[in-house]
Amino acid sequence: MKMNSASQSRMPTSRIVVAALVCWVGILLAAVGFAAGKSNGIGNSAADSTGTPVLLPAHGWSIVPSPNNGTAATNELYATTCAAVNDCWAVGYWNASTGIQTLTEHWDCTVWTIVQSPNSVGNNILQGVTCVSSSDCWAVGNADDPDVHQRTLVEHWDGNRWRVIPSPNRGLSSPPIDVLIGVTCQSASQCWAVGANDDVNGVGQTLIERWDGNAWTIVDSPNVYLSDSLYAVSCPSLTECWAVGDSAVNFNVQTLVEKWDGTAWSIVASPDTGTFDTLHDVSCTSESNCMAVGYSGASLADQTLVERWDGTSWTIVPSANTNPARQNILYGVTCLSPSKCWAAGYYVNHLNVYQTLIERWDGTSWKIAPSPNSSPGEENLLNGITCVSASECWSVGYYAPEGIPPQTLIEEYAALTGD
Repeated sequence: MKMNSASQSRMPTSRIVVAALVCWVGILLAAVGFAAGKSNGIGNSAADSTGTPVLLPAHGWSIVPSPNNGTAATNELYATTCAAVNDCWAVGYWNASTGIQTLTEHWDCTVWTIVQSPNSVGNNILQGVTCVSSSDCWAVGNADDPDVHQRTLVEHWDGNRWRVIPSPNRGLSSPPIDVLIGVTCQSASQCWAVGANDDVNGVGQTLIERWDGNAWTIVDSPNVYLSDSLYAVSCPSLTECWAVGDSAVNFNVQTLVEKWDGTAWSIVASPDTGTFDTLHDVSCTSESNCMAVGYSGASLADQTLVERWDGTSWTIVPSANTNPARQNILYGVTCLSPSKCWAAGYYVNHLNVYQTLIERWDGTSWKIAPSPNSSPGEENLLNGITCVSASECWSVGYYAPEGIPPQTLIEEYAALTGD
């Protein structure tokens, strides 16, 4: 594996020792048959949350040092996944002198390191990542060519390097816009990627692509309003998948949920709180248990939105917010079981600054879990979350140090005795 040298963000280094210990304990447990999973989060994120729902005690979330391609360039992470306790990936982009370039980082049980990833001409961004095994991972996003054409971007990790794999585009608008945002795999020969493309009138439409072990192809997907997008996909079985996003017409934005039944994609009814509701991620543990997260436009400020599938219908589940008068957003979710899920995003604190937001589902209610930030006065935001097991989870995003562009942010949940 070829690695790039990079600057380290100014984060506590003592955490590395604990992380390594948890990592090796995790490997030992895995060797005797313990299952793996995913999650995110800790710290001062709810310091000013007067009126906040009951907070959980500290759950072991801390910031782990993560590399950047120079402090003079923007480095942001959007998604994360793990093939094993000593094999995790985070993807995003960094702003090079030649344009925006893909960013892939790898966890080897000791440190996060930048791994070379290919780029097409123009700007390149990776927004989703998933792994079937240590030698079979996929990352998706988009690449903008010099003519401002946005085209789908799919990259594959074969255990040695990342390579661009051909992916189709509808290319209906002028200039054409085709983007992939979320990806998941059930096996080496069954993967799904979701996003959006513009139609001939320049209006957003859902875009779903499928990997069959040989090639990526576009699969027909339905639309509701004038502008539809899908942001995430999760499959509890080979014959059932769920994709979530939103559908917009004029100033009205509503949740959009689509289901694959083994034959075709169809729209499934999902509830809304008002005139602005969107879902950004979904995680399923079975055909009767899925969680989707996002946010809704409340009267004072955007508030978290969580919906649950119980095998029959989608319903809104009450979720926590730091303050009804301040923005609270959830971008990522991961579930290990019907009684254990994590969600991540950000909230706006009393200084009007983004701070990390992590919430936990215990089978009964969502509660805010403490999560760290570089500083109460610096922007901190989490985009993605995953768990290797009940005691090992990761969340990724970025923070904005004073005087320099945003830098990568990675947080780890490590509970040596379980939780």
